[in-house]
Amino acid sequence: MQWFVLTVMSAPVIALMRHVRRLRGTGQTRRATTLYKRAAWALGLTVYGAMAVQEGVLLAAGMLTWQTGLPLHLCSMMGVLTLPMLVTERRFLWHLSVYLGLPGAALALIFPAVLPTPWPLTTELSFFALHAGLVLAPILPLCLGRRPSPRGALAAGGFLLTVGLAVMALNDRLGSNYLFVSWAIPGTPLGWLARWGMTGYRLALAGLCALALTAEAAGVRLAEKSAHPKK
Repeated sequence: MQWFVLTVMSAPVIALMRHVRRLRGTGQTRRATTLYKRAAWALGLTVYGAMAVQEGVLLAAGMLTWQTGLPLHLCSMMGVLTLPMLVTERRFLWHLSVYLGLPGAALALIFPAVLPTPWPLTTELSFFALHAGLVLAPILPLCLGRRPSPRGALAAGGFLLTVGLAVMALNDRLGSNYLFVSWAIPGTPLGWLARWGMTGYRLALAGLCALALTAEAAGVRLAEKSAHPKK
């Protein structure tokens, strides 16, 4: 189901991006920017709507608690920041979305960890819509000619480390598992990492995040060189 949702949401976003690029190519910059802003609001509100449905389902099922309802998982944090990122065009927020939100959401689509509720279809649709939106949101600004900086990976890493330490302390108080740093989810790659114990698990998580951010920054650097080859 996740790939169907991603395809349905991707089609209009890709079509709009192509149209915006054509408008910019013919000098209709103002019209292109207006169209982009409308799409940014639509995509951002779609992400918010998916999050609201998830919270509503948890509330109706009696499952909305301090341990489940706070936006402290990586994807829910990125969900909160998606609309401000798209409409304010702050590069820091965009880099968080590019380096953290997109890969995190893609992994969640590949290895979904959906809470069981009395309404599984609604829960799954909202879960997949949220994560598909997080994959598409950082891609949308590319149609305006914006490009991420490799240094953005460093800012994203610092943000993740700071938030991760704060969430670990909060998890200890609440008995929650935000950011999955308190225990691993069975049936996902995290379960495999947990076989080294909690300390090893957390160190492995940190190492994998650092490795992923480094690889992303290297990919952006290579893309820059390909786009602007030295003469």
